[in-house]
Amino acid sequence: MSRLWHVSVFETPINFYIVGSDISKTRYRLLKIGRLGTQTLNIAEVGQNYSKSDIMELLSTVSDGSSSKITVVFTQNEKQSTGVDRRKGLIERASDAFGLLGAVRFLEDYYLLVVTKARVVATIGYHEIYKIEEVILIPLAMHGIPVNNPDELRYLKLFQSVDLSTDFYFSYVYDLSRTLQENALEISCWPKHKQANRGETFQLFPDSKFIWNGYLLEPLRKSGVSEQWFIEVVHGYIGQQIIELPCSRLSLTLIGRRSVEYAGTRYLKRGANFKGQVANDVETEQIIWDTRSSPNFKTGKFSSFVQRRGSVPLIWSQDPATRGVVGKPVISIDINEPHAQTAAAHFRELRKKYGNPLIVMNLVKRRENKKHEALLHDQFLKAVKYLNMFLPKTERIAYLSFDVARCHKTGNVLSKLEEIGLRCVIRHGWFQVSLKILKFFLFFKYNVFIIVEDT
Repeated sequence: MSRLWHVSVFETPINFYIVGSDISKTRYRLLKIGRLGTQTLNIAEVGQNYSKSDIMELLSTVSDGSSSKITVVFTQNEKQSTGVDRRKGLIERASDAFGLLGAVRFLEDYYLLVVTKARVVATIGYHEIYKIEEVILIPLAMHGIPVNNPDELRYLKLFQSVDLSTDFYFSYVYDLSRTLQENALEISCWPKHKQANRGETFQLFPDSKFIWNGYLLEPLRKSGVSEQWFIEVVHGYIGQQIIELPCSRLSLTLIGRRSVEYAGTRYLKRGANFKGQVANDVETEQIIWDTRSSPNFKTGKFSSFVQRRGSVPLIWSQDPATRGVVGKPVISIDINEPHAQTAAAHFRELRKKYGNPLIVMNLVKRRENKKHEALLHDQFLKAVKYLNMFLPKTERIAYLSFDVARCHKTGNVLSKLEEIGLRCVIRHGWFQVSLKILKFFLFFKYNVFIIVEDT
């Protein structure tokens, strides 16, 4: 059974019952969560599929054991409940929801996160992409939310201050943490082939780097709940436009995936950590699909172009306290690395995923009366030159410096960008799906155009 598209949550005084069904609502699964001692998640998945009549009979039996009817007391718009309705019976807490986002515990008992509202914002082939619009938090404890524990309420309030209806996306069948190339090759080719030089079947899992609720799903995974219950979400931006042409109808999709690694707010997270993970790390992908062709990745007309952007991969920072009345905080190189260890770790990760060549476009200023961004430019260029000394000619990092502010003064920013873009695209290419090209790309890792900036 594939992913569960419809989820409903029911409550009795001592248990929660979560019912999930497939897209056609013909096959059902059941989770049971005990409400006694919820500081440990007491959850069990019934290891069988139910029909609609079977699941209704089971719920009726549970309801009869508690009361005579099912009562709905929880609306989808409700953000928080400070207690539990003490009426007996089977209480419906969420109806026809989209899936489970995870479970979280602060100081006392667990809470269950359920996506109750979402809408389709894009379609890639057969696959619909959803944007989350509402998430509810259901306390699993018998007494509901512990109103007498101010620390628990404070942590709960902090957690709920994160607006999960802002720029969080998911799909039931398309892995949003992966590029079109990775999805297309897995769906069309990987099950039929072996990994090069290893002789073992390849299985592609979601990239944890771009999954934002991985921590919330851990309690459920550790309890043995199967993956079909979960919604794995990415954070960033997904937009789609239809372009009508005389000879074709194109779907243009832009996906921006924000990394969970070394994430943080502006000025408080800058540069990179010692693992080479950079701040403000976003993988941007442009997908074009000729909608008059097949929506199947194996036979349709799809193409993809990928680039990564991020902070300059050095150990540096900006203290907001040095901002003063006007201007930006002072840039400080916190650790001077003569052997460019941090930059090396960063490029190793990029090369492992994307292959060669790596083309870096540095957008920070090169020349300033008083060195600010230029300090980063000089240090980063020095690091790239040092690393290239030890790389074969075919693997050296291509470095482009593009001072946007300086070019803007001359009024030729767009023409310069067009020139640079054309050179880069010609050099490292793009991914395109067709019967012939798909075979060629089977073990070919796409290349990437990397942008580094001070923000």
